[in-house]
Amino acid sequence: MLPFVLTALCAHLATAQTDPYANWPSYADLPLNASFPPKAAWGVWGNDDVHGALNHITNDTRKKSAEEIQTGQAFNLNLELSFFPQPANIERKPLVHLFQPGDGYTDDVITFNTQMSTQIDGLRHFAYSIDGNTSTYRYYNDLIPDYEHVIGHDYTSVLGIQQAADKGIVARGILLDYKAWMDSQNKTYDALSGWSVPASDLEKVAEWQGLPSNWSRPGDILVVRFGWIEAFGKLNETERAIIVRGPGEWVGMKADDESAEWLWNKKLAMVGADNPAFESTPFGHVIGGHDGMSLHQLLISGWGQSIVEFLDLEKLAPALHALNRSSFFMTIQPVNKIGGIASPPNAMAVI
Repeated sequence: MLPFVLTALCAHLATAQTDPYANWPSYADLPLNASFPPKAAWGVWGNDDVHGALNHITNDTRKKSAEEIQTGQAFNLNLELSFFPQPANIERKPLVHLFQPGDGYTDDVITFNTQMSTQIDGLRHFAYSIDGNTSTYRYYNDLIPDYEHVIGHDYTSVLGIQQAADKGIVARGILLDYKAWMDSQNKTYDALSGWSVPASDLEKVAEWQGLPSNWSRPGDILVVRFGWIEAFGKLNETERAIIVRGPGEWVGMKADDESAEWLWNKKLAMVGADNPAFESTPFGHVIGGHDGMSLHQLLISGWGQSIVEFLDLEKLAPALHALNRSSFFMTIQPVNKIGGIASPPNAMAVI
């Protein structure tokens, strides 16, 4: 009897080592240690892990995602680098594009803030802090000692955007078209306001699109079309300038425990949307029993999960609807800059 027990135990241990979801913690289990920030997933992938939610992407999930290519149509998901007439944050510098002529050739020099167009927020972009004081900033897995190691002259490279570039972000994308669903319900909302979309509504969108109840699988990238780009595109130049310089209230996912638990259970490699922040703004909500929270700090520094913002979904969405599809092959290739904070995602969809 004893050999059988030992064999079964060894088999269980081997399964736990090869299957990260064998003992996957629930949202209620987070954090794993009382010294960690509220609902942080530090230690879930190991104490020294630097990839966070990108660990959901494996060789197998990459191969599986290739099955989404059926027609071969490719879609650029990136807005033009100078899409916005001026930075939304006055502290951000505008894009500068210079031409540098040579003897029989021409170069160009582009200087830009990585938060000015379609962008991927890296794991150094948003700190976890309950009181908002820079002295209490904490980053994913507590791998960065303090804020000076992010911005100082001797900044560290850990959690830099180069680690996302090295990972190889190839995945199945899932589009949830909230805007189209609302249109089908003859419901109106202002995408250029702080309209909050609860997780329950996104599930209704998935059902409306014909997705099964278990529509997500580990390693997926969730992409939501909130209708922000469409609404912004209808404005004239003066109206765009007012919106960009405005109070910063945008449509997006509601920041609360319901949304957080829903996202955690999906085991997503990344989330993205066509709006400025994925979540609705302004920030400052109750998550994990603490006020003043945002999905930004929970996902980026809490879970090591990057956010892609300002995705151009205006051509991909109708193409998927025409084929009665919601999934697609997706690639993201951030710039390979050591210690980088963010990057154009260089995102592409193939259906």
